[in-house]
Amino acid sequence: MKTQIIALSAVVILFLSVNATKATKSAKEIKAKTTSVSAIALADLTKNLEYDFDKPAVRDAYYKKLDELAKAVIDDNYAVSLKGHADAIGAYKYNWVLSDKRAVTVKKYLISKGVKESRVITTPFGSTVPIASNATPEGRQKNRRVEIGLKKIGD
Repeated sequence: MKTQIIALSAVVILFLSVNATKATKSAKEIKAKTTSVSAIALADLTKNLEYDFDKPAVRDAYYKKLDELAKAVIDDNYAVSLKGHADAIGAYKYNWVLSDKRAVTVKKYLISKGVKESRVITTPFGSTVPIASNATPEGRQKNRRVEIGLKKIGD
């Protein structure tokens, strides 16, 4: 009788440990899938915002993205870095001020959506950090931008 109880106990323990391992793997898989989905969403939210020539105003097409960015910053506890840029047409100082206005405009919008001001930092770069050639209209368009960076803040 003792042998049967011990054998039955061993089977129950083995069964429970196998199911616990499966549950742990499932939880890890779910977390990994959730993380990869949110990583993809965050990658989209942090794509550069491009601007019209000599304009600091955010294009209408970007407001939905900025609304989603604000929600992610608030819900998932992020800090935001906004780096303003300009193309090389015009005076150095003028482009520096324009790049600052672009970043500050985005910051003000995020704050209007509930993001804490202390969570957003802006940095102007003027025309000093091009990502494309300023010799073509397409290159200048890419250089007129605000770069968005996110940093997770500890829980």
